Amino acid sequence: MKLKHLPHCLALSAGLFSGQQALAGDLLYWQDNSLSYLYGENFQRMNFNGEEQRTQTTFTFEHASGWAWGDIFYFLDYIRADNQQSRGSFDNVTFRQHDKNSFNYMEFSPRVSLSWLTGQKLAAGPIKDVFAAFTYEKGEGGPGPENYLYGVGLDWEAPGFTYFKTNLYQVKINNHTFFADSDSNGYVTQLTVSAAYPFSLGDQDFVVDGFLDWRSPSRDAGTQTSVGSSIQVKWDAGKACSARSASSTWASRSTCGAPSTA
Repeated sequence: MKLKHLPHCLALSAGLFSGQQALAGDLLYWQDNSLSYLYGENFQRMNFNGEEQRTQTTFTFEHASGWAWGDIFYFLDYIRADNQQSRGSFDNVTFRQHDKNSFNYMEFSPRVSLSWLTGQKLAAGPIKDVFAAFTYEKGEGGPGPENYLYGVGLDWEAPGFTYFKTNLYQVKINNHTFFADSDSNGYVTQLTVSAAYPFSLGDQDFVVDGFLDWRSPSRDAGTQTSVGSSIQVKWDAGKACSARSASSTWASRSTCGAPSTA
């Protein structure tokens, strides 16, 4: 299999950060950037049956872009919390019940189209394209993981959906203090599904989008099976308040399934 675009791929990293407009014009198809604010309360404790009756505020910056060579998704969370997700581990019972804590968490997920890389259209049936998929996860404070993910991604033709993507990763866990009993290393498998579905009610526009992660257990890393999700229902408030769609502002309600044991 001839790697038609491999020299371009090797030079891509420098080009993306050089700020040259010519490169962006040649390779960049689209991009979307957003800021969101979410507030939640009455969190269910993860290994218990009761309610924590605590709150969490999350500010999120998201970037998504489509390129000739693939796509990028990036987000950064700043979380101000009064719940157990932001502190310590369940085993050492280090939670300070009445303190506010904050932490940051980010994920950077580039995918390289194998159709672009090889010069051959890798599509069959409902599969639109095949990708080499990568993710870097990093948290500071709170759970504090640092993980490297690599694997295969698929884009699917799903009627009615703006996009429907799946990624199957091998995960290198370097420091995962939240689920593990202590700082530990190991490998797990992760399946990520992300999608967006737009719809209208009358003359109002909405979209449901989000992702779901399933992660296998790891004896080496001391982690259990976990499922995490973030699903948002967004209303185009800008369209409702203004005739100019360019000023659209999305109001959202999010349901976050915090990782839970299975």
